[in-house]
Amino acid sequence: MTTHEHDEGTTTTGAEPTDEALRTDVELTRQELAETVAALGAKADVKSRVQTAAKQRAEAIQAGGDELVNKLPDPVAERVRPAWTTVSQRPAIPLGSLAALIAVLLVWLKIRKR
Repeated sequence: MTTHEHDEGTTTTGAEPTDEALRTDVELTRQELAETVAALGAKADVKSRVQTAAKQRAEAIQAGGDELVNKLPDPVAERVRPAWTTVSQRPAIPLGSLAALIAVLLVWLKIRKR
């Protein structure tokens, strides 16, 4: 006994499926398989997901920094704003400076221990 579901949602039990019903089933199965493959492909694209997450975090940091600068008193904000703009547009500069500072401190601590 076979059971087949047609597009209308009715079920026929005991009868052999028609060619049209089989074609419909094959097409639905293909669509489901294509959706599954697309979902798996999206999950497997780690590089893209990491880039998207990094971009979202960078935008959140930018917005938070802008908000913080705007809360500062005007004379202070006028001096901080250009530096914040540079840092937020080119994060490699302060990160490189931070890495250099850490390296200098580590060397200094090592020399100091002697």
